Amino acid sequence: MFLSKILSAADHPYLFGKGGRSLNNVPSHMQGMSIKSLKHHKALWPLFITMAGGIVFVCAYIGRLASKTTDVNWTKAKDIGDHMGYYNNRQFKWFNPKGLDYSTISDNRPNYRD
Repeated sequence: MFLSKILSAADHPYLFGKGGRSLNNVPSHMQGMSIKSLKHHKALWPLFITMAGGIVFVCAYIGRLASKTTDVNWTKAKDIGDHMGYYNNRQFKWFNPKGLDYSTISDNRPNYRD
């Protein structure tokens, strides 16, 4: 309640009045934020392409983390051992610089469930 009173008190003309911050920060008025101004500013094209590529890679990596990591349990298995058993003899990492053979790596570890 105290925080909402403080935030609702921010109705100063400096923020919302004519020439205020809100009107100056409208994306359609900024250079390079519309298709028309982007066609005019050819120097911004590599920036937008690079940023779009970065966003795509970040989204792909977050999607991979959400679907492949052991931290997220999409199967909702109550027994966490069954969920972790999915990664027996599988490569979890993207890269394998040492050249380890993951098909036999978990055969020699003890089974604590028995």
